[in-house]
Amino acid sequence: MIHVLEVYGYRLIFACVFAENLGVPLPSFPVILLAASSIRSMHFSIAGLVLVSAGGALAGDVFWFGLGRLRGRPILRTLCSLTLNPDSCVSRTENIFVRHGMKSLLVSKFVPGLNTVGPPLAGMLKVSFLWFVLFDLGGIVVWSGSAIALGILFRNQVEWALEWLQAFGRLSVPILAVLIAGWLMFKWLERRRFYQLLEKSRIAAPELKEMLDRGEPIAIVDLRSNLSYQTEGMKIPGAIHIPPKQFEHRFREIPQGRPVIMYCT
Repeated sequence: MIHVLEVYGYRLIFACVFAENLGVPLPSFPVILLAASSIRSMHFSIAGLVLVSAGGALAGDVFWFGLGRLRGRPILRTLCSLTLNPDSCVSRTENIFVRHGMKSLLVSKFVPGLNTVGPPLAGMLKVSFLWFVLFDLGGIVVWSGSAIALGILFRNQVEWALEWLQAFGRLSVPILAVLIAGWLMFKWLERRRFYQLLEKSRIAAPELKEMLDRGEPIAIVDLRSNLSYQTEGMKIPGAIHIPPKQFEHRFREIPQGRPVIMYCT
């Protein structure tokens, strides 16, 4: 990695940051940290690292902001489908954004999911482009600044870690690859077990419509977040809206003694 940084310098940092903010699972924080720890030997500057990081991150965020404004919620689903936990990605990020508003962009780079989903969500909500850029840049500067500060403060530790990896030689890459692959496999199996559990109690939309047409006594619970409930026009008549965050306190509102059907989008 050090050799690659020496050859491509700022171009590599910009490419990594830009790719991560487009949704590519490529962690750019360690790249900035590594560059900061090598400021003296590679002739980087703090100002240069901040400018390059900010340029790459802002370019990616503006791209998704524009798509969010043009396409709306489908973009959020597309982005969350790329994550390891797509089922909770949209609702989690929506809840954070509703609770904290534009201020959530100041810390979005540190929150998995919100980093990529925050910009299109802001676009979907028709946030002013100027306000978006100001808050997004603030978060980018805090994020990149923390990576640079850690790289400078722990320069000796970073060098030790690199020497440790070099000691393993070619074995270091397979070891890291196996660890990452093991983690991804664990998350995939966990998600698969969850889907298998859902399949046992799933009901199709046509079946639900038939039950409603027959007038069967059923209770329908709309589990969408407040933001989704307000922005999406389709609602099932008679459904009780209980956002996931409120379910623990409001579940008693669900009528007893009848089948309960829950849905979200």
